[in-house]
Amino acid sequence: MNIKIQILIILATLIAIVYIVNKIRTKGIELKYSLLWLLLGLGIIIFAGFPQVSQWLAHFLGISQPVNMLFFAGFCFTLPIIFSLSATVSKMSNKIKKLTQEIALMNEILERQEKGKE
Repeated sequence: MNIKIQILIILATLIAIVYIVNKIRTKGIELKYSLLWLLLGLGIIIFAGFPQVSQWLAHFLGISQPVNMLFFAGFCFTLPIIFSLSATVSKMSNKIKKLTQEIALMNEILERQEKGKE
């Protein structure tokens, strides 16, 4: 890998990590959701800074090309993120449904009370 590309990848990743840390500080994202992104950034820095690591790992796993190993690792890394987001969306959907039902019941109670006063 060309040294200029390595430096560019590392700088872009460091900027992304700083952005994520800033979002954590300003409560823009919860720490539990950002940990995977921070680990991904660390992994990218390791693979970009030391390309022989990806070559060794690809050889160790029996994958013919390091690039194929990186694509496979990226795919495997996105699965927990997608699952985590799906679980969070499902949980929020259930909460929204419950809150909507509670609001509807409260409105019904208020309407009955107003009719009773008339």
